[in-house]
Amino acid sequence: MFHPKALVIRLVVPVTLAINGSMALGQMGGGGGAPGGNAPAFFDPKFSDKLYENGGPQGRETKDGAIILSVTIEGNSSISQNFILSTMQSREDRTFDKETFNRDISTLYRTNLFKKITPYFTEAANGVHIRLIVDERPIIKEVVFRGNQRLEDRQLSKHAGLQKGDPLDPISLNSAKSRLIELYQDKGMNQVDIQIAQGLKPGQREVEFIVNEGPVERLNKIHFVGNQAFSAEILKTKISSRDTRHGLTTWFGNKASDYKMEADRDALMGYYRSLGYFDARVEFRKDYTANGDFIDLTFIVSEGQRYKVKSVSIVGTKRYQPSELLPYMKLKAGEPFMQPNKLNDEKFLRDVYGAQGHIFAEVIGELIYQPNNEVDVVYNIGEGDVYRISEVRVHIDGDHTKERVVMQPLGKIRPGSIANGPEIDNAERRLKFLNIFNNDPSQGTVPNIRIEPPAGADRELSSKR
Repeated sequence: MFHPKALVIRLVVPVTLAINGSMALGQMGGGGGAPGGNAPAFFDPKFSDKLYENGGPQGRETKDGAIILSVTIEGNSSISQNFILSTMQSREDRTFDKETFNRDISTLYRTNLFKKITPYFTEAANGVHIRLIVDERPIIKEVVFRGNQRLEDRQLSKHAGLQKGDPLDPISLNSAKSRLIELYQDKGMNQVDIQIAQGLKPGQREVEFIVNEGPVERLNKIHFVGNQAFSAEILKTKISSRDTRHGLTTWFGNKASDYKMEADRDALMGYYRSLGYFDARVEFRKDYTANGDFIDLTFIVSEGQRYKVKSVSIVGTKRYQPSELLPYMKLKAGEPFMQPNKLNDEKFLRDVYGAQGHIFAEVIGELIYQPNNEVDVVYNIGEGDVYRISEVRVHIDGDHTKERVVMQPLGKIRPGSIANGPEIDNAERRLKFLNIFNNDPSQGTVPNIRIEPPAGADRELSSKR
């Protein structure tokens, strides 16, 4: 059994653990939690958000505190003035505030309905007049589908993601077309053809898709050629396409989807390479039966040679000697490479360091390919600092549960103790097993523990756990 060295603290800085959770429905009088309860410890706004929240495209300066005498909108044709004004907090008879006004402009831009908004201010003796000149984006007036028979308009509209009132631009239309093709292919209509009849030319506001669905293709048999290391039965468990199962499901569950076949090809290559067949290649071929109703699908496999582990090394360690850790590695020199073992080794090293307070330790396994189908595995470790817990804050939506009920599953996680990464993970699992909290993400926030680095620490640390 592995015994770590005596605890050596190089740097002791505070860490705060924040426990968030929503009360489970029907439990202890609680209700579903607010979706925002699981917010990350730090949030870095997008550059565009920062731009507009810090003023956006600035108009002529005016002083805070002036009374807004009027707000007028010019340049709008499809978007009503009432909608624009209702989106703003800067309104007639209110006091002008620069930050509030900048947020208004930011909110209007985020509707994606405007290309440009230019504000003008006219100061008067008793206040200020605000004038916004807007340049609208084209707006969709109607979305029409023609030629579809197997799929209803409502389903197509939902999948396309377009509706009346949305901004109209060629990128969104072509993206919608691609999504519709994927939908049809997923349902076995691989020969589908979709054309955009209206919406791409200047001045057009109606969007019209012409659909030629084509036949529903179904798989008859799935074959594998070139596989030697793994049987066809094993490889079939790695793909999502299904055949007729020797005639048992001729008309059920065997739709032939090109989209799914491509994903199956990638899944097979991923499976081979995870087990050391780094040169593996997989392609597929479709052969139609005589009547054209069914397809025989053949995956053509080129396995290549399986790579072996030439050596395993650990670099970047200061707390431990590599010789202390290497005996516990799953990957061994001389044995075939296996990706699951590599992942287990990385987790083991993170847990070893995490148990000693290095909760932000980084472990990256690097593969260095060598001749003769061999590979060196190098685990690069960034130990990071040792952290203690300065505070444990409990936040429960609704606050119906006493704090001591939550603190008990935390075990040794207390202020002043070393921040033990594996123990924190175990505590989070114990919180979920209490069965007094909501554990369904669709119903609200699930029990979780978030680590908040101290002020001045790198904000990216919070995302590493």
